[in-house]
Amino acid sequence: MTTQPMEKPNAEDTEQEHRAIAVSSHGAAQNTWRNMRLISGREYKNRLSQRSFIITSIILLIVVFLAPFIPTVVQLIQSRGAPSQTHLVVVNEAGTVAGMNETTLLAFIGAQLNGTAATSSAPYAITDQPTDAIDGLQNQVKQGNLDILLVVERSAQGNLQFVYDAGGDPSTDGNLTSIQALAQQLTVLDTAQHLGLTPSQTARLFAPVSLSTAYPHQSQDARPVNQIAAEYILAFAGVILIYISIGIYGAIVAAGVAEEKSNRVMELLVNAATPFQLLAGKIVGIGAACLTQMVGVVIVGIGSLLLQGPIQTALFGASASDFSQYLINVSIPFYLLFLVYILLAFFLYAALYAGLSAMVKRQDEVQNATIVPTLLLVSGYLLFFLTAASPNGALTEVLSYVPFWTPMLMLLRIARGTVAWWEILLNIGWMLVAIYACTWFAARLYRLGVLMYGQRPGLGQLLKLAQMN
Repeated sequence: MTTQPMEKPNAEDTEQEHRAIAVSSHGAAQNTWRNMRLISGREYKNRLSQRSFIITSIILLIVVFLAPFIPTVVQLIQSRGAPSQTHLVVVNEAGTVAGMNETTLLAFIGAQLNGTAATSSAPYAITDQPTDAIDGLQNQVKQGNLDILLVVERSAQGNLQFVYDAGGDPSTDGNLTSIQALAQQLTVLDTAQHLGLTPSQTARLFAPVSLSTAYPHQSQDARPVNQIAAEYILAFAGVILIYISIGIYGAIVAAGVAEEKSNRVMELLVNAATPFQLLAGKIVGIGAACLTQMVGVVIVGIGSLLLQGPIQTALFGASASDFSQYLINVSIPFYLLFLVYILLAFFLYAALYAGLSAMVKRQDEVQNATIVPTLLLVSGYLLFFLTAASPNGALTEVLSYVPFWTPMLMLLRIARGTVAWWEILLNIGWMLVAIYACTWFAARLYRLGVLMYGQRPGLGQLLKLAQMN
C-alpha cells in the first residue's frame, strides 16, 4: 500500500487561514460588552463554585477573624500570670502625720504606691490596723500570711521613723525601694508642717526639676511603639495577601488560557468573540472572584477588630491595651485602599499572565512563559522587606511609582502614614495607565496566540501578523 505524503501548508494558505479567523472575529466585535459580560460571568460562577475556592475562602476568613484576638489573648495570659497584690498593713503610732488624719494618711499612701491604677489591678492592697494589733500582725508576717507590716512612729525628738517588717529574702525584696521613697516623702511633708511652711511652700519642695533634653540623632517619629507595631503588622498582612492572591489567581488565568489553547477551544470561541473579548472577560471574571474573596476578608477583619474594644473593656477595664485601638484607627482606611490596590495589581499582572501563556503550545510550558511577571511579583515582595525600615526614604518613594511594585510599597507607606492624598491618586492613575498598556500588549499576544496554533513563528511573521486588523 502506498501512502501519500501529507502536504505542508504554504505561507500563503496559512495567511489566508489567519485572515479568515480575523474576519470571523470582526462580526463578534459588534457585541463587545455582551460577549465580555457572558465570558466574565461564566468565569466568575465557575471560580465561586469550585470546592477549592470555597475551602480556601473559609480558612482565610477564619484566620482573619481570629488574628485580631491575638493581642487580647496575650494580655489575658499576661494578666493571669501576673503576680497577685501585695498586702500592706499600716499601723500609725505617730498621731497626725503632716497634718493628715488616719483616713487621709491611708489615702495618701495608696496614691503614692498605686498611682491611678484601679483597685482590682493595683499592685498594693493597703489597710490600717490599731496599735494593739502589732504583735498579731508580726506573727502573720512570719507565717507568710501577710506581705508587709509598716509601722509609723515618732522619736523622742518628734521626728518620724518607720519600721518595715516583711518576709522573704532582703536581696530579692522588690517592695523596699517603694516603701523607702514613701517614707522619705512623708518625712519631708511632716518636717515642713512642723517648720510652719505653707502648703504652697511645701509644694515647691516637690516641684519637678526643669530639665531640657536634646537627642540630635533621635528618630523624629514620636508615636507610641504600639502604634508603629500595629502599622507594620497591617502592612505586612496586606502585602502577604497581595503576593499570595496575585500568584494564585495569575496562575489560574495562565493555566486557563493554556488549557483552552491546548484543547483548541479557542478556535471555537474565536468565532463567537474576539481575542480581546476573551482576554478581558477571563480577567474580569477571575478578578471579580478575587475581589469577592478579599471583600469578605475586609468585612470580617474590620468586624473582628471592632469587637476587640468591648471585649477588652469587659476583661481588663481601664487597663485594656491600646494596641487594638491603634489597629482600628489605622485599619479602616487601610483596608479600603487595600481593596483598590489588590484589584489594580490583579488586572496588571493577569494581563501579562494571560498574554504570555497564550503563546505556548502545551500547559507544561506555562511556567517558563510567565517567568517575567512572576519575577516582577517576587521582586516587589522582597522590596517591601528591604524598604520596610525606611518607609520615608527617597528610594522607597521612587520605587513605589513603578506600577508592578506600587501596590506593595504603597501599602507600606500608607500604613506608616507617610503618604499625601495626592500621591495615592497619582499612583492609582499611573497604575491605570500601566494596566491599559499591558492589556493592549497582552491582547496582541493573545490574538497572535489564537492565530498561530502549532507553529513556531519567527520575528518577521509575528510583526506581520501584529499589523493585521
